Amino acid sequence: MSRAGDLRTDPELPDEVKNAALDGKLVLFIGAGASMLLGFPSWGGLAYKALKSLNNKGFINFAELEQLQQLDPKKQLSIAKVIADEKEFDLNLAQYLVSDRDSRIYEFLNSIGAVCVTTNYDHELSPETVVVDDDSKPSEFLKRVSGVDEFKTAFLREPGTVIHLHGDMDNPNEMIVTTRDYLEHYDNENVKFFLGELFEQYTVLFVGYGLEEAEILEHVLRRGNVRYEGVGVAKKRFSVQGFFNSDQPLYDQLKKYYQKSFGVELIGFTRDFKDYIQLEKIIKDWAEELDVKPPATVDAHSEIDAIVGDDND
Repeated sequence: MSRAGDLRTDPELPDEVKNAALDGKLVLFIGAGASMLLGFPSWGGLAYKALKSLNNKGFINFAELEQLQQLDPKKQLSIAKVIADEKEFDLNLAQYLVSDRDSRIYEFLNSIGAVCVTTNYDHELSPETVVVDDDSKPSEFLKRVSGVDEFKTAFLREPGTVIHLHGDMDNPNEMIVTTRDYLEHYDNENVKFFLGELFEQYTVLFVGYGLEEAEILEHVLRRGNVRYEGVGVAKKRFSVQGFFNSDQPLYDQLKKYYQKSFGVELIGFTRDFKDYIQLEKIIKDWAEELDVKPPATVDAHSEIDAIVGDDND
């Protein structure tokens, strides 16, 4: 007999997520794990490519390359940026953000049509959303938002919006990459306010945040002032992550950790048969169950945020 918390090949979509979609309150939060299915580099992979480019130019030797690889990816990228600046060399990280593998993960994510927030730089997210314009004619809507001054909670009410929390590949100089970038970015009052309102007012489904991306996920949650609100409170934050069946004890502990620390319900799936490709099928099945509706009314928080944003322009 399986337990409620056992890993499954095809975990069920929580009712809270279904209802949030119908209420116009669902936000997808997409991490690097989703893009990696298309062959995009992981954070560690991106750091290696940056360091290897410095090695190819003769700015660091192979011993230094191997030593630097022992550090966490954020430190690797930070040091790579320092060396590149000293040598007046353009790392051009955007050149590595290309797909070299087939996957339908984004096809299914986009078909959901929800507002998306992402820590990825790439442009694979383009939600399939139809809105009604002023002439009562349906039209496609897609808005990309990046840059701290553009983070307004009013965008969370506009299905089809993609909010690049760490910048996007079209503006490489504004991409959040180094440790200093992260500290300054998440200390920004607008970023903290945006994240706080997101996690307070909306139901969030995290996709693509495995163990390698755990530090980024936890950083986002802490800056959003997210905490466990106790038994009996409606669940509003969910994260789907892959584990091997032999990882069940680790999954059990992480499930309690995320719930007690951040009020995040961890939904585990087994990687034993299809590895992370299993996530593609899960999102396909979930997309067929979700019916995303626009919000029925404008809440006070969005109105205030929009007014404040306009006043600051």
